[in-house]
Formats: sequence, C-alpha cells, structure tokens
Amino acid sequence: MFNKNIKYLVVALAIIGTSACSERKIVLHQGAGDIVQTTRNSHVVKRPRVPIKEEILINKNPNLGNRVDVPKNNPSLGMSVDGNSTDANLTSEMPLENGGRMERIDFPVEEYKHIRKIGRSTVSGAVYLSNSYTSDKVMGQKVKLYLNPVTSYSEQWYQESYLGGYKMSKSDPRLYNYLKFTMSNADGKFNFFGVPSGQYYLVGTMKCGAECGFSENKVIRLAKEITVGRGTTHVDLMKNVP
Repeated sequence: MFNKNIKYLVVALAIIGTSACSERKIVLHQGAGDIVQTTRNSHVVKRPRVPIKEEILINKNPNLGNRVDVPKNNPSLGMSVDGNSTDANLTSEMPLENGGRMERIDFPVEEYKHIRKIGRSTVSGAVYLSNSYTSDKVMGQKVKLYLNPVTSYSEQWYQESYLGGYKMSKSDPRLYNYLKFTMSNADGKFNFFGVPSGQYYLVGTMKCGAECGFSENKVIRLAKEITVGRGTTHVDLMKNVP
C-alpha cells in the first residue's frame, strides 16, 4: 500500500511539472453567450524592439498633419537626397491653414537689455544668387540688408517664417532699436560699421528672373546666421537657385 502511494505521488508530480511548462487556457464568462478566452505562458518571450521609423512634419507645421519619411542619408530640410538645394523659400510665403498669421512670442525685454547697440566691429561681404544650372553669379545690386541679433524673438522668425515659410504677425517696434541696416553697391558688396560682437541673422531680399533660371521674376529672401567677432568679419550672403 505504501509503495502504491509513492507511485501515485511520482505520477502526480510528473503531471504538475508538465503542465507548468504548457499553455493554460482561462475561460471567463462575461454574460450570456459572451466568452473570452485567453492564453498564458509560463515562459516570457522577449521580442526585439521594433525601431520607430523617423519622420518629420512637412514644413514643421503640426496643423498640416502630413508626415514624410526622412531619407536614409538624413538630409536637412530644404535639401534633396543628392544634396542639391530645393529650398522652398524661393516661393512666396505660405499662410497658415486657417488663413491667418503666426503670432510672434512676447517681446523678450530682458534678453534685449543685455544686447549692446554700438560696437567697433565691421561686417563686409557680398550678396548674390548662384544659378544652379550655369553656375553664374547674379550680384545683388542696391539690396537693403540688415543685421538682426539672435534672440528667442528673432529665432522664432528664422525658424517659422524663413525656414517654415509662414507669415508672421507684425513685429514689435522695439526690435528696430537693435537692427543694423546697410545697402549693397552696384557690385553687390556691402559693409556694416559699428557692430557689437555677437550672433546675428544677416538678412536681405533680391528679385531675380531668367538670369536665375526662373520663367518669371521672383522675390527671394536670403538669411544666414553669422558670428561677429573683433575687427572685420568677412561673410557672403548667397543662395543657390532655382
């Protein structure tokens, strides 16, 4: 009798060991005719994490809702896969989806308190467009240029208006106390005098037509972030077109 009990005990342990590694089905009755069946495994299977496909918002505008995949070589916005410029800023500014303008942030008074208005540095260079087909330079004659100190206020304009293409609400008139203006000569050369050292957006606008490869005249904005140090800073403001 004792040996028979031991035999039954061994068989029972073997059955328990087998069921521990097998699937267990649990049936839950949630109501009349509703049966939900789930399966649990005693072993946790680790699956490799699927990489999320990198995406960017078109024009960085969440209102558009459309997304495009980032090319494998991860070019920057405004550049084609082969590296040639396809800057959308050559076209006119695009309004927001609701037909309005993007509101500027509040004028950061505290930031501008630390910006000097008068300095001893000079910024010299030339403004021009380069025809991508012919490599010819179209010099900017009598182009009005200005230096805009880099702040959170000007950076919003650069990101949303210049790069994003959106129209902005009217700028705060206090901004003009910190801008430096000049005009290029007949050869497209320019100079800014009395500029404080620091970071600036160098900005200008040119008109160009057939000489730039366009079928009609277009207004083209140019902007570039520059660093002004002591003495004379040499920098060209240019863009490849069309």
